[in-house]
Amino acid sequence: MGQICSGPRKTPGSDPPLPLLNRTMLLQALRTVATSVAKTGGNLTVVAVGGAVNTIYLQSRETTRDIDFFNAYLGPDDVNKLATAARDAIKRNKGLGEDWFNSRALFFVPNDKHQALTDEAFSQREIIFEEPGLTVLAAPWNYAFCCKVDRIARAGHGDPRPYDLDDAMHYLARYLRPFKQDVGQIAREKIRAWFVRYSLEWTESTDEVLDRVSERYVTYFNLYYSVIT
Repeated sequence: MGQICSGPRKTPGSDPPLPLLNRTMLLQALRTVATSVAKTGGNLTVVAVGGAVNTIYLQSRETTRDIDFFNAYLGPDDVNKLATAARDAIKRNKGLGEDWFNSRALFFVPNDKHQALTDEAFSQREIIFEEPGLTVLAAPWNYAFCCKVDRIARAGHGDPRPYDLDDAMHYLARYLRPFKQDVGQIAREKIRAWFVRYSLEWTESTDEVLDRVSERYVTYFNLYYSVIT
């Protein structure tokens, strides 16, 4: 898959602050992308990861800075259509910023995991946005959860953010949602297996972070049991 971003990958701290985008702005921009792609006869699907999922779909955050996406099956022509459509959206709203719709998420996904994650997202099929020309799916909840835990534990890419703990909690809740009738708990060893699957590093801090996520989950959902066993 090709990449959509304005330039080469930059080192942390070298980027100017990105604008904060709310749900209304993002949905309007995605409608422009969908219309632009549809006019070319295209109908594309991308998988979103990160704050766009929280802001648009879960509505657990008021704003985010961009929409990070991937799809291992997009070809060069598809990428060009999306890049053109993203620029069309910027023409309509300069406040989006030039990188509002980008595939930088690929930088943090091992090459051998791109197709598997895309397949998992297609199978999960949690639709964030859908109009003729464009469908946006949420990344697999367990993958998104692991990435947040990984970052909080300072084993992954980037420094922890204030909202990471709540993000991890919401992703885990969404993953457990179909199993609510079966108490809705998950074994720590299963999470460890996810880390192995997604080539993430398990450290001493990871267990501590999982305890914090579980405590936050119990408080937020007013439970009487630990969600991570």
